Amino acid sequence: MEKDGKTMNKTKRLAEIKRMVEQQGRIEVNDLSQIFGVSEVTIRKDLAVLEERRCLKRVYGAALPVGESSEFKAAPEKSLGMHIEYDRRKEEIGQLAVSLVADGGWIFVGQGTTCYYVARELAKLEKVNVLTNNLLAAQALAQNRQANVILTGGNLVHSHLYVAGEMFMRNLDNLHISQAFMGVGGADLSAGYTVNYSTELIVYRTIREIADEMVIVLDSSKFGRKTFLSLGRLTLSDTVVSDKGVPQEYIDYYEKNQIKIRV
Repeated sequence: MEKDGKTMNKTKRLAEIKRMVEQQGRIEVNDLSQIFGVSEVTIRKDLAVLEERRCLKRVYGAALPVGESSEFKAAPEKSLGMHIEYDRRKEEIGQLAVSLVADGGWIFVGQGTTCYYVARELAKLEKVNVLTNNLLAAQALAQNRQANVILTGGNLVHSHLYVAGEMFMRNLDNLHISQAFMGVGGADLSAGYTVNYSTELIVYRTIREIADEMVIVLDSSKFGRKTFLSLGRLTLSDTVVSDKGVPQEYIDYYEKNQIKIRV
């Protein structure tokens, strides 16, 4: 292998990455970046190309041989007091959600594990501007050193590692958000969107006032479920991103009310 990664053209680099993954198994993005002397953003783009060619499988921060289990460990999250099990369905929702992102605008990423997966995918973009109250999302975005990330202030909700409260509201005065990605506890035709905690209500009401587009991200198991507190009718969202298990009656509802749904 050429020692000077900067002189290796893309075609050769792709071939070498493919060979290394096949021979060595899992390889971290940051290790590949150091080996080839290019940025982690460039390596992520290379891995995306190789995954599309079915040469390897991308997982968070690394590449695996095709067919190998990701064995998602979530070690960084353990340092924050929370362990997140790998969820392929939420990963796919995150990928679909990020495909809707327009260049240049500011994005808000809310609390919850589905939003965490959105943040993981946002971290793969070369340039992204993100405001978040989700500590796990911020940690995922920190993997991309070119990402412009701002953490909101507020009172820490220890059990779910996000911030909210009056300070959260004050810190968002005079801000403007192009897209807000938000998770929910449930979505029901009669009860609307629901959440579990009053702190979440403050976040939603504040963000709704400053966001051009409210994107609700949720897996299909949340449909037909009611949790403790109502955010409002399902029409409060501009766009919904879920998986292919969404019941047809909900798809019909969204289409009737001119709400975009992506599955």
